[in-house]
Amino acid sequence: MKSLLQLFVAFVLIVSFAACGGDKATTTGSSGGVKAGPGTITQSASNTVKLMTWRYLPQDAQVISDFETKFGVKVEVEVRPMVKIIGDAVDGKRIDADVLIVPTLEDAARLRGFNALQPFFVEAFTNGNVGDRYLDNEGYWAGLTRWTMATVYNPNAVTSEEAGSYKGIVKATTRNIRLGVAHPDSSGLAGVVAGLHLNLNPSAAQLWAKTIYERSSGGLQGSDQDQMNRLLAGQIDMAFVSQGAAVRWFLNGNPQHFAAAKAWRVRLPHTEATNINFFNMTCVTMPANSPNRQLGLRLIDYFYDEKVQEVLTSAWFEYPCESFAETEAYLYGFPDNIGNKISGEDIDKNLGNAWAIINDIAAGRE
Repeated sequence: MKSLLQLFVAFVLIVSFAACGGDKATTTGSSGGVKAGPGTITQSASNTVKLMTWRYLPQDAQVISDFETKFGVKVEVEVRPMVKIIGDAVDGKRIDADVLIVPTLEDAARLRGFNALQPFFVEAFTNGNVGDRYLDNEGYWAGLTRWTMATVYNPNAVTSEEAGSYKGIVKATTRNIRLGVAHPDSSGLAGVVAGLHLNLNPSAAQLWAKTIYERSSGGLQGSDQDQMNRLLAGQIDMAFVSQGAAVRWFLNGNPQHFAAAKAWRVRLPHTEATNINFFNMTCVTMPANSPNRQLGLRLIDYFYDEKVQEVLTSAWFEYPCESFAETEAYLYGFPDNIGNKISGEDIDKNLGNAWAIINDIAAGRE
C-alpha cells in the first residue's frame, strides 16, 4: 500500500507544475429554468450578488475576485456556520443570499425540506459539462465538487482489509479497535447509510449504523477534524472522516500532522458484496427569494468553468464535478478510487430513510 508521504511529493510537484489527467462525467440533458449564459445582466438594478458559505479559503477569495473583475460586479461574501444556516431554515428565517454553498448533500436536502431553497439551472448543465449523476433532477442542488468518507488508520493496529470496506470497519471494532466518528450533523455518515439502504438493503443499513453508534469510541462526537486530532493523541486507532478533511488536516503546515501522514494509511471503503464506494458532494444551491437571482445564476455558472473547478478541487482536496476539469494527481495517491456508480439523486432519495434509521438509533440510546 502506498504511504501518504507520496501524496505530499505529488502535492509539491503540482504546486510547481500543471498536473495532467482528467475525470470525465457523463453527458447531461437540459432542463427548464432561467439560464445564466453570455449576455448582459438585466434582472436587477443591483450590481451586487450575495454569496453565503460555511468556509472561505484564500483560493476561494481569488475565484471571487476574478469573477468580479470579469463581469464588473460586486460579490458580498458571508461566512456562516452550517449549524446557524440550518437553524435559520428551521426557524423559517430567510437566508439572505443569492448563492449558498454547503458541505454535504445531506445539508442541501435538509434545507430543501425546510423550503429554504429554489430550483435553478445554468448553462453549464446543458452541454455535458456536468454529469447527470451530480445534479438534482428537480434543480434544488448541484454538486460543485465531490468527495467520499475515508478511513484514516494506524497500520500497527488496523489492517488494510478492515479499513477498506464498510463491513470491515465495523468488524474491526469487535476486536477492540477504537473507532472515531463525527456527529452525523457534522459528517457524511447519513450519506453512507443512505447508500447502504439503496445498494444493499434496509436491514444492512440499519445494522451497520447501529454498530457504528454502539462501537464508536466515546460515541459519535465533534467534527472530522476532532477525529483526526483524537487519532494523533492516541485516543483512537481509526477515524471515519471526509477524505478532503483528512488531507487538509495533513497539509495544514503542522509538523506533527506531516509526520502522522507518513505513519498512517488511508482507504476509501467499499461494499464487500457489490464493490461500491458512495460519494458525497459539496453542493451549490440557491436560497428561496434570492434578491438577485440572475446574477446569482451567473456566479453559479462561473463555478463550473473548467479552470475554476481545478482551483476549487486543489484548494478543497476534492474531485471536480465539471466533466473536463483535470483531477490533481495527489488525489490518485490513495489505493482506492472514489465511486461514481450511485448517483447523488439516488443518495438524496434515500436520505430520509437514513435519517430515520439514525434518529431511531439515537433515540434508543438516550
